[in-house]
Amino acid sequence: MDDREWMYTGRPSQRALTDEWIEKTEAFIDRAFALVPGASAIWCPCSRCANRRRQPKDVMSTHLCKNGFTADYTRWIYHGEADRMREEVVRARVEDFDADAGVGDWLNDFHEAHVGEEGGEEEPEATAKAYYDMLSSAQKPLHGHTKVSQLDAIGRVMALKAQFSMSRDCYDATLAVIGSLLPEAHIMPKSMYESQKLLRALKMPYEQIHACPKGCVLFRKGHEKAKYCPKCQSSRYLEVESGDGQKRQLEIPVKILRYLPFLPRIQRLYMTEETAKQMTWHKNGTRYSPEKMVHPSDGEAWTHFDGIHREKALEARNVRVALATDGFNPYGLMAAPYTCWPIFVIPLNLPPGVVFRRQNIFLSLIIPGHPGSKMGVFMEPLIDELVRAWEEGVLTYD
Repeated sequence: MDDREWMYTGRPSQRALTDEWIEKTEAFIDRAFALVPGASAIWCPCSRCANRRRQPKDVMSTHLCKNGFTADYTRWIYHGEADRMREEVVRARVEDFDADAGVGDWLNDFHEAHVGEEGGEEEPEATAKAYYDMLSSAQKPLHGHTKVSQLDAIGRVMALKAQFSMSRDCYDATLAVIGSLLPEAHIMPKSMYESQKLLRALKMPYEQIHACPKGCVLFRKGHEKAKYCPKCQSSRYLEVESGDGQKRQLEIPVKILRYLPFLPRIQRLYMTEETAKQMTWHKNGTRYSPEKMVHPSDGEAWTHFDGIHREKALEARNVRVALATDGFNPYGLMAAPYTCWPIFVIPLNLPPGVVFRRQNIFLSLIIPGHPGSKMGVFMEPLIDELVRAWEEGVLTYD
């Protein structure tokens, strides 16, 4: 790789462009478009687009003249130099205690997903795009004299907040002290709000659904605004005696069903290369002992299902799931007699050694108390999500 200081020294300002900068920038653009024949637009390396937006050739040329190259882009990984050495690009520093977090794998997949792409490839759908935009912050060092990334720094401080139960004010004050010790051009967030804004794509949706105390109905859809159960007339909210001898409702629900939609979690499995490949194992994986049943896909029920729904079975990425539940006392055996019933969703596409790992078992419902014969009522949100996925499908970026 030749010396590429010209990318930054040859353009001190928008109106001061050296002949060398103009000549080499034009050569760079011609070479980049030549690598993807027929492409009308490719990733633009200007400081504004930062290799996150595709632009036509004339627009890219204008952007580079106006905005200059994005910082530290001396290895053209988005424009034909995919075989880069890891130490030559700014990477989030993942210490030994962070190894299980998988940040390094995310970054590998993020880079590979944007390198050598053809012009006709689809853009990620909205949730995937937000996720990848967040990961792009991992390329930005906190300042010019460190390889610690913005994402890495936020993750460390967030871990301290959780470990020591820091309040929001304490967290903001900690960031203010850290920021005062860094060089002026640092990009460390200044508050909890800014940190959460950067990490918003990592969050998963969560719903609290009010339920009838006796489990007759959930107060959703047609019963969303009801204050009493339409079947047993039980109060949705706690009731207290008022001064005139009548009962009045508080704003505190008697029973809450906690629901964590599982589809976004399954979509997340397709956002990294390793798990995306594993999600096709049930159809494409190698069986080293074909005479033995080592996976649910080896069973007769799976084969029978494929025979009935041939069209859906053809696509290996279509997801098969299992549901599991059991009750337990969250307060321990010696505490008050209380039970709750979590319901888990397990994607069965994964290989035998991976399918039952903790990170691949998704908590979807937390049912308060023993559901008894009302289990079907509490599972309504989960069943609705399954039906929607079966009938309509879910657009997912692989």
